[in-house]
Amino acid sequence: MDWKARLDRISRLSAFANVPPSELGREAVGFATADWVSALKATRVHGIAFWDTRRKQVGVRPGSDLTAFSIPAAFSEVAEAIEILTAVDFGVAGLGSVFFNEWIEADYKRWSFSRSHIDHGWGCAFRGAGHDHLVSRRWLDFGPWRVIRRPNDTTFVQFHDLAITDPAEAYEVAKVGHERMGVSYTGGFIQQIAQWMLDDVPGAYTAADKKLTRVIPADTEVSQLNMLNAATMRRHYRLNPGLSQPVDRIAYVFVVEEQARAYLHELWLRELECWVHDGRGLRRLDADYHPTPTPPDWVRRLDAQ
Repeated sequence: MDWKARLDRISRLSAFANVPPSELGREAVGFATADWVSALKATRVHGIAFWDTRRKQVGVRPGSDLTAFSIPAAFSEVAEAIEILTAVDFGVAGLGSVFFNEWIEADYKRWSFSRSHIDHGWGCAFRGAGHDHLVSRRWLDFGPWRVIRRPNDTTFVQFHDLAITDPAEAYEVAKVGHERMGVSYTGGFIQQIAQWMLDDVPGAYTAADKKLTRVIPADTEVSQLNMLNAATMRRHYRLNPGLSQPVDRIAYVFVVEEQARAYLHELWLRELECWVHDGRGLRRLDADYHPTPTPPDWVRRLDAQ
């Protein structure tokens, strides 16, 4: 579904369907407010419609296939957010903060899905192919957040308990999840694919199993950014299957078992293979690795209700 079709669905939400916007902005300026959907569809770069105090809005950025909307307070309850997003089409969705102004005033460090997505707040969501922007679906069950799965291959991620009333406390609970689920060196979200990311993962290629093998010398650090770039390379070839030397598997081969096991979990999270090759021969470690999720206390409490 393209951005214009998504816009049509958003325009039918009760928050927007009955009252025309009070103002049109960017390229939509000059159109009649009653014809705001057509105005936004005529946009090439950026168009936006505002209601009331400008907090309620719908915006489009055709170049990035982005359609965004804001309904004040409507997304401050999990059930209501699920109901609204069930009615619209999306692949990846960011849910803003219930402490929007307070977090800005406090100048907290922020993370997001970037590319015009709103900064992470209390949650985010994935549907269908949107999950492919993650390094692996394993990432979902091993973060400091709550996971809520819904029909139509939809996954909601909640970053903090919505019962928290203190903005600083909410941020402290959410920030680690924001970083791990955002564009960051330790994150699991693949925002875009650039050549430098692909160049960061050298190795020996075998065509028979479409596998790239990296041998890691003793005492050599493997950064989480490098692992992210490896997952990005794999996504690049999955999106472009006709390229030469397609990569479907990426293996990290350590020469010291203790070092391999130190990286095992982070590699497993990204579905990157973890091997060791020492005096005992070549052995794969991740195939028999089955960790158990350990959600935070607040998540266990909410899930038990």
